[in-house]
Amino acid sequence: MKDFKGKVVVVTGAASGIGRETALAFAGRGARLVIVDIDAVNLETVGRELEVQGCEVVSEVVDVSDARQVESLAERTFEKFWRVDVLCNNAGVAVGGFEQDMSIDDWEWIVATNLWGVIYGCHYFYPRMIEQGGGGHIVNTSSGAGLMPLPLTIAYNTTKFAVRGYSETLRAEAAQHGIGVSVVCPGLVATNITKTMRMVSGTQRSTPQELSEKLHRFWHARRYPPSKVAAAIIRGVEKNKGIIKAGPETYLGELSYRLSPAAWDRTLEVMVRMFDRVL
Repeated sequence: MKDFKGKVVVVTGAASGIGRETALAFAGRGARLVIVDIDAVNLETVGRELEVQGCEVVSEVVDVSDARQVESLAERTFEKFWRVDVLCNNAGVAVGGFEQDMSIDDWEWIVATNLWGVIYGCHYFYPRMIEQGGGGHIVNTSSGAGLMPLPLTIAYNTTKFAVRGYSETLRAEAAQHGIGVSVVCPGLVATNITKTMRMVSGTQRSTPQELSEKLHRFWHARRYPPSKVAAAIIRGVEKNKGIIKAGPETYLGELSYRLSPAAWDRTLEVMVRMFDRVL
């Protein structure tokens, strides 16, 4: 897919961060947008930004962890536009901390959005994309945490590894229908996910709240903007890339993990101890 002019693009988690920038990037290429988020206030702001660009846009306040809401979203979208050319399942949340501090509620919350949100999106849109003919593309947002295990992110890693596996398998199936599937694996991106995350563990030096604030400052000190991830997504769809990486730490981390999983395992143990004692 090289030309997005007039194409219909659905982006979840579009009220901020990577989702917002992805919507703006597709709009800049002439696409028509359906932007989706649970945050009605910021979603409305993004909708106005897109309209200023001259983009035809529909804003939908939807909780992607709710199957019925996603099903209704798909029905309304196809009723209005008759087709969807690009589906970006981008909405995500984060829980930080160690397994012993996690509650079942924490697990259910992150799995519902990060994994079920992707599954629901594909389940209700993908069959209709097959029926419409003419191909299309699905973009599911995973993370660098879907390529390698990282400290303090057991729940996040679990969901993002699952999204990556789901996407890579779906890619082979969807190819039979002329539909591309990509999974996005960004590194440290300056978004609000570290600000809105649930931090359930503290360290020897920090309370959970203090640790959350430290991680948020560290993420933003990296100064890697979500617009760069959006640009990578556009290129990835154009080239039908299976895995879209963004950020040098993602490339370096995956390479190190692939070259020696045993060495990464030992390094991860050191990182966990270091995080507990230093942060």
